[in-house]
Amino acid sequence: MSALDGRPDAEPGCLILTGMPGAGKSTVAPLVAAHHARAARVNGDVLSYMVERGRVGFNGTPAEESRRQVLLCARNMCSLAANFADAGITPVLEHVVADREVLDLMTGLLRPRPVRFVVLAPSPEVCERRNAARAPEERIDYPIAPLYRAMEEKLGGVGWWLDSSDLTPEETAATIAAHAAEKATL
Repeated sequence: MSALDGRPDAEPGCLILTGMPGAGKSTVAPLVAAHHARAARVNGDVLSYMVERGRVGFNGTPAEESRRQVLLCARNMCSLAANFADAGITPVLEHVVADREVLDLMTGLLRPRPVRFVVLAPSPEVCERRNAARAPEERIDYPIAPLYRAMEEKLGGVGWWLDSSDLTPEETAATIAAHAAEKATL
């Protein structure tokens, strides 16, 4: 149940919320969580920055280490999410899931719990504009459009691609909360 009635959700599904940088993941995730009686936000950026020495970011170099850390972050996110779901708390996992290997790893680790996959998909231009409006230390320094095309190529048709270009964060969260079970279940 998604009502704010103080009771745990009947069957806490795990919601994976992804999208390009600037899509609104960090803004929308806590708003989606607020639609559930009990929910936890599992932020992949927070977990990836727990690597104090030797951290290699998404798309970083060397590529092999970057990939290893992306997969480690996914495993850590799913471990936390599974613990929350098993305790009756709906986890909202928030991070860039850029390809099928990472998504398959995550869904495999989260099963048999219900898994919902939502891609926030505002236009690349909207993502670029939002990225430019961020504080300098929060901006990504690579073009978003190629990542968007790569995600479409690797994940197009998987889950629910929600074009939130013309929606407020609150409208986006309400739409996800109302329709994720029917549109985003994997």
